[in-house]
Amino acid sequence: MELISINQAAAFLKGCDGYLIYTHASPDGDTIGSAVALALMLRKMGKKANIFSVDGIPSKLSFMPTDGLFIEKEPEDISGYTMISVDVAGPKMLGSAKNTSFALSIDHHKVNTVDCERLLVMSDRIACGEIIFLLMDELGIDIDADIAKALYGAISSDSGGFRYDSTKPETHVMAARCLETGIDFAEINRMLFECKTKEQVNLIKTAYNNLELLRDGKFAIVAIRPEEVTKCGATEMDFDCINSIPREIGGVLASAVIRQKADGIKVSMRSNVNIDVAEIAKTFGGGGHYHAAGFTFGGSFEQAVDTVRKCFSEIEI
Repeated sequence: MELISINQAAAFLKGCDGYLIYTHASPDGDTIGSAVALALMLRKMGKKANIFSVDGIPSKLSFMPTDGLFIEKEPEDISGYTMISVDVAGPKMLGSAKNTSFALSIDHHKVNTVDCERLLVMSDRIACGEIIFLLMDELGIDIDADIAKALYGAISSDSGGFRYDSTKPETHVMAARCLETGIDFAEINRMLFECKTKEQVNLIKTAYNNLELLRDGKFAIVAIRPEEVTKCGATEMDFDCINSIPREIGGVLASAVIRQKADGIKVSMRSNVNIDVAEIAKTFGGGGHYHAAGFTFGGSFEQAVDTVRKCFSEIEI
């Protein structure tokens, strides 16, 4: 695996064709927006480009200009494709995808273990969409309304609507350039942050009911057991709406949401101050960002809860 720069990635994209872009499982606005923008850019260059998402596209991302970009079935034979992953930090993030090796991986996570020939990783970027934006400029592609929708959705999604502390002045400049194309940014933000299904509302209620505060309210855990997920009628893609709930409580420094997945117990961690949850996740084989990370736990559900309690009890504050 070779670490490459923006200009090296651009040169690679110019020299190949037949692209198939993979998003991560349980896709969010950043991975879908990055994939859509990149595919549109490549098509503007006269290249063939499609996208595969193992879990489909969430309804809240219906504003994305996806027509004709996604393939429904993962190809058995990938020999004719140039494989790219976007916003994928490791093989577990690909879910049930069969193909897990790529010619190029584009990512912004602090820890990346993707099997790839070339890795363009910029962990100082709040969204993978920012890296795609830089590639767009490096390739000399003019931004249009469709690319702008995808890039704005990607950047706004992973920046929490430009609220998180990794947001830079350049982040706002990129957003402004998207707005100059005339996109309905207000509707995009409404879809991203305010539009919830009934199943998600049920999940949010359960999250608040299951809230556990530790160490005088400085740490918080929400553990949602499989039978509760079934009762809510929720799917894995619905959980994005609750991962930040315990962190939003006044006085909480770090939090975790714990739930059952097919391959183990998923622990999604968040922090507000100088607590690097990516380092915590790394000790369990996971990773992510300084303030947002996760890992999969191989033991029982209750063991996972106890493990997170122990982690929070040992953090120096």
